[in-house]
Amino acid sequence: MLLTQYRNLASWAYDKYTPIRARKARVHLNLKKDYNLPYKSNSISISNLTKDFKKAGLLPTDTIFVRTSLAAANAIEGGCSVYLKALMDFFHDGNIVMSSYTFNKSPLMYLAENPVFDPAHSVDQLNLVSEFFRRNKNVHRSIHPTHSIVAWGKDAKWIVKDHHKSDFCYGPNSPFARLYDLNAKEISVGVYPTSLTYHYIEQFIPKDQPSFRDLPDPIMCRVMLEGKECLMPFCTTDSFTSILRISDKFDGTNAAPMHHSISENLDFYITDLTDQLAALKKIVKEKGTLHYITNHWKHSFKKRLLKPLVLAAFFNKKDGILYPVKEPSK
Repeated sequence: MLLTQYRNLASWAYDKYTPIRARKARVHLNLKKDYNLPYKSNSISISNLTKDFKKAGLLPTDTIFVRTSLAAANAIEGGCSVYLKALMDFFHDGNIVMSSYTFNKSPLMYLAENPVFDPAHSVDQLNLVSEFFRRNKNVHRSIHPTHSIVAWGKDAKWIVKDHHKSDFCYGPNSPFARLYDLNAKEISVGVYPTSLTYHYIEQFIPKDQPSFRDLPDPIMCRVMLEGKECLMPFCTTDSFTSILRISDKFDGTNAAPMHHSISENLDFYITDLTDQLAALKKIVKEKGTLHYITNHWKHSFKKRLLKPLVLAAFFNKKDGILYPVKEPSK
């Protein structure tokens, strides 16, 4: 009875905190406003996109991981659908990969809702362009309840294969690892040039160093696999930490995103994932980590007090696996 009351109180508190978290997210996005510009719709021709992609050194055989804002996609004449077709036409002998992330809050709290992941129907909550891409013919999706990816091209099926069998979403057998196997490039069109490598590098950081690692216990999730709902354990990022990135140490090297533009009014950045991973591995080897703890009191509070309270409120632990308390919706 007491545990039920506590869980109801925790749910109420989280619901009250959600608007505050949303405001913080908007502030965070505002810091990137120089990248997310209100581009004029239909202002760039397809021929200019193709010309400037070639000028930047991109090849039809490249494997690319693409990030694009809807405003940037709609800046192409014909809008988002024409932009996506232009990508497919240009990289016709390569692969196009995008994120298809389903969480609309922290991955942990999203999984606490006990959702079912259906690769055919679960909607991308973070990016409309990649959601439109997902719905195209011959686009394949990986099986992961929070961090699925979608791929099109000659290696698409292999790229997305067996994501649900990887130890964690960015693990050595994941679709993300296969991007490095294919010497992929990451392209950020009209958005802040972040990188997959900032997450993928975590597995190479020593266990005693600060990092964004997964929770030690996986969460039992509901997924549709071959038309049937199955229960499968998945790891998720441990958000109860307080650390700061120092990955700007490779600025000015060949591991940094290279700036280009389309028609001189739409910025895009190209990152060589292999070069960047090598650069970050070098920093980890020299310094032990990419991060340092920003506030030891805050870090200790989140790790030692907040974390066990939240996990106890929203999950039951059995045999080393976390089960969402919330019953699945019918």
